Amino acid sequence: MRVYRLFIAVILFSLSIFPLSGLDFKYEGIDGEVGFLWKHNEGYDSQEGDSGPDLFTFFPGVSVFFTLDEHWFFKPGVFVFTETLQYLPDRDYTIPVDQSNIDSMSVLSLTIQPAAGYRWTVKERHTFGVQTGIGFNFEIPLWGPGSDDRGDMFNALIKEWLYINPGFWYYNPLTDRFAFTFRTEVGLPLYNTFLNRGLPFSDGLTVMGMVGIRVIVQ
Repeated sequence: MRVYRLFIAVILFSLSIFPLSGLDFKYEGIDGEVGFLWKHNEGYDSQEGDSGPDLFTFFPGVSVFFTLDEHWFFKPGVFVFTETLQYLPDRDYTIPVDQSNIDSMSVLSLTIQPAAGYRWTVKERHTFGVQTGIGFNFEIPLWGPGSDDRGDMFNALIKEWLYINPGFWYYNPLTDRFAFTFRTEVGLPLYNTFLNRGLPFSDGLTVMGMVGIRVIVQ
């Protein structure tokens, strides 16, 4: 139960810190983003060190941009992608597999990420920013040949919920209404610090690159 108490505490902290701070947020726009995600896998089936494939997939996302002043900002977002996993009862974790695997399950991954950072503008049009945020990752088994293990798989995946996501982005206004955005980000799997699964910290590490369009508030 210790993990779930920590989970609840982090969510409540993230939801309350900004309203309680008394800071003056200004809504600047909403970003629609698409990109690619690489997720590293260190899990193995039968022989230690003989891990399954890494995940490389397409994903969409939406984030909302608020500013505190000309430099500081708050940027909460939501991102989704799918993966195909197999639950290993003897190890109580999942590994990526091909869809043809007799124990495979299609899994929806949803990440909710409140992020904050600092930006600066060069020559009036080119804005760069650095940010970091807590990523709450929820993985939900949907369907597949391994559906008999859905409950056990969900119990294993729900433990993989906590990330920290440092990133860098670029912004360029195209018109008065729309702007181009580019972002790259690394997801560090903090859950590996409290899970004792015999896997390296890098299991679950993600790297993302995405482009998007910001709809600017008039």
